[in-house]
Amino acid sequence: MQKTALIPDAHLPRAHHNRQVLTSTVDVFGAAHWLLAERAPQPGGDVLPFDALIVSVHPGGNVELTELSAVRARWPHLDRLPDGGFVVAASRTRRDEDPNQVQVFDALGRETSSFSVGNAIEHLLVDEAGHIWVAHFDENPAGIAAGAPRAGSPGPRTVPASPVSSTATC
Repeated sequence: MQKTALIPDAHLPRAHHNRQVLTSTVDVFGAAHWLLAERAPQPGGDVLPFDALIVSVHPGGNVELTELSAVRARWPHLDRLPDGGFVVAASRTRRDEDPNQVQVFDALGRETSSFSVGNAIEHLLVDEAGHIWVAHFDENPAGIAAGAPRAGSPGPRTVPASPVSSTATC
């Protein structure tokens, strides 16, 4: 197993302080990423697909910008794929919205796939091989929507609707 040092004290570059930080993460390779929007979603309000900006700061200090189009996640989770693309997932699915709350974007910011892994996502992680792992809130222990494993089920399962090699687990 290769160890990757995390960026010590990574900061969002000042040029982007005028946008709302929707979420941030440090990927498996040690780069920090912030998902930014013009304004934050309002509780109870409708979220129309919106454009977002991902600001990435790599371990060497290089800054990379990726513009995403038509992001649907109200309270998003974010991680980077090994090929330079991104995964954005909404914590919740809503009856009146697209049930595919996980969106996969390529390195140019274009959506290439979407799928569901069940409601109540609490954690999202992409490993070095590009497998997508999710953990769910404890409020949904008995059943999760089609394609995702139930709590207590043994081992990882592959999520069939994704073109990337995706694994969901609880």
